Amino acid sequence: MNITQLNQDKALLTQYKAGERNFQGLKLVKADFSQANLNSTNFKEAHLRGANLTEVKLISANLSRADLCQANLSRAKLIETTFSQTTLTEAILIEADLSGAILGGAILSKADLTDACLIGSSLIHAQLHKSKLKSANLTGAILTKAILTQANLRNATLTRAILSEANLSRGNLKEAILIRAYLHRVNLRGANLQGADLSLADLRGADLREANLKFANLEGVNLSEADLSFANLSQADVHGAELKNTILKQTKLIHANLAGSNLLSANLSNANLSHANLCQAGLLLTDLTGANLSKANLKGANMIGANLTQTNLLKASLEQTIMPNGRKLKQI
Repeated sequence: MNITQLNQDKALLTQYKAGERNFQGLKLVKADFSQANLNSTNFKEAHLRGANLTEVKLISANLSRADLCQANLSRAKLIETTFSQTTLTEAILIEADLSGAILGGAILSKADLTDACLIGSSLIHAQLHKSKLKSANLTGAILTKAILTQANLRNATLTRAILSEANLSRGNLKEAILIRAYLHRVNLRGANLQGADLSLADLRGADLREANLKFANLEGVNLSEADLSFANLSQADVHGAELKNTILKQTKLIHANLAGSNLLSANLSNANLSHANLCQAGLLLTDLTGANLSKANLKGANMIGANLTQTNLLKASLEQTIMPNGRKLKQI
């Protein structure tokens, strides 16, 4: 940092201490305000590209439409701060506190938000392509129509988060917590959700084609009209789930637990349900053409009107199962 830059930074801090809060349109490239107290400041449309803002306090500040590209905001206090349409490309926000922050339309592509707190934040239409959100806390955050393609959300907490129509294709959500998350019409194509907790989540109309859901917890989830073609749900817990009109073509459900699930009119053609638990499952009008149900547990399942053309039922448990013609089997 040169002498002129240093003097400019000090001058701003002096003005702040004197009560000035309006610095709209300010241009200070690579400024250093680390650990400074700049709460409630107006930095709207400011140019702070590459600035050092580590541990800065910007609580309730306005940074809308500002340029913070490659800025370092690690461990910064950004509670209820406004970042509407702000450029934060490749910014460092590790362990930053963004609770209640407004980031609508913000550009956070390749930003590092590892371990950041985003509880109750608003990220509507935000661009987070290839961003790092590992272990971040997004409880109750709103990410409607946000772009999170190839983002890293491993171990992130998204309990009750709203992600309707968000794009998380090819994202890494391994072991993420999405309990009661609202994911209506979300794009999770090719995403890694291995071991993730999606219990009681709303995934109606979601695109989960080719997604990895091995060992995932999908208890009580609503997947009505979702597309899980070619997805892997081996050993996933899907019991009590709503799967009405769901597409599960060529889906792997080996050893999956679907007990008590409703699969009314679902398409399971050529799906692999070997060793799956379908006890008491509703399979009315289900398309099981070419499906593999070998050694599956179908005890008490209702298969009225199901299509079993070329279905493999070798060594399947069919006690008390209601077959497509309405006949209940006593023992098999």
